[in-house]
Amino acid sequence: MIVQQSLFQTLVALVGSLASVTCALLYFRRVRLERPAIGTFNGRDIVMIAFFIIVLPILYLLLPDVVLTGFLVVTFTSALYIALSPLIPARVMWVGIVALLVANIWITETLLGTKAGWQLYWSLTSIAVLIAAVGVSNLYVQGGMRLGHIAWFALFLAGYDAFFSMVIPLTPKLADAFEGRPLDPSIGFTIGLYNANIGLGDLLIYCLFAVAAYKGFGRRGAIAAFVIITIFGAIIPGMVPVLITRFVRQGVGIVVPAQTFFGPVAFATYFWLRSFAPERNMQQWFATQDALGSPVVRVRRPVRTRPALASAAR
Repeated sequence: MIVQQSLFQTLVALVGSLASVTCALLYFRRVRLERPAIGTFNGRDIVMIAFFIIVLPILYLLLPDVVLTGFLVVTFTSALYIALSPLIPARVMWVGIVALLVANIWITETLLGTKAGWQLYWSLTSIAVLIAAVGVSNLYVQGGMRLGHIAWFALFLAGYDAFFSMVIPLTPKLADAFEGRPLDPSIGFTIGLYNANIGLGDLLIYCLFAVAAYKGFGRRGAIAAFVIITIFGAIIPGMVPVLITRFVRQGVGIVVPAQTFFGPVAFATYFWLRSFAPERNMQQWFATQDALGSPVVRVRRPVRTRPALASAAR
């Protein structure tokens, strides 16, 4: 039983992580987001993100169900807007976002408990989470986040994930709190008795690492990212319960701290890549792509002409 569940978990994690990373890289190559007016990313920004990583799960467990659902609706709406606004006309985009979120909530409240209901639930949730991971990871990397920042952050998450999974069981409680709730922030699926998923936090780290590695070190960086995400982000975390039974919660499921396995390898991979060449920044990336004539979709704010200038022009 545990072997079959681990194999299914590995398959879901592998498909979810590689699909997200592939879409994030394709998006990075084709879409040029407007850089947010927040300056250059530095160590203080990473500390702030780490602070929210620690605090938000506690809030998730304390918030009433209705408030938590409302918070997730706002979060997903923002992330979907970031990713889709450069690609889809506004009216179509907003109809699609509302339909996706409303359908997820409706299915959760009416159809869960049936085989078709669970599969629809996971399909809609997975679509929303994949788009969110693609959009947010690109916003951060195109906003100036470098692979060095992400490598240190992944190393921090390795310790965080281990501590809050094996010492203080916050992560398992969080997984239980989201299961079967509207807008579970994870990609997952169910077949028969088996149910498996991979969380948005893990997917976001994988997308950040892959996009930043590709931006900073080109094809070598992208290949290295795919290799370590496949092995240390999906296969090893998915199969480790076969050997380490403490991750198996009888009658409940499997919760493995994936970042504990991925973080140290990601950290080492960054220094390995840096041994070949300095990390390229976004300005250098843009210059290279412009020189190659690569087609991109640019996001720009509409420019409004002042009435006085318009009159003078006449």
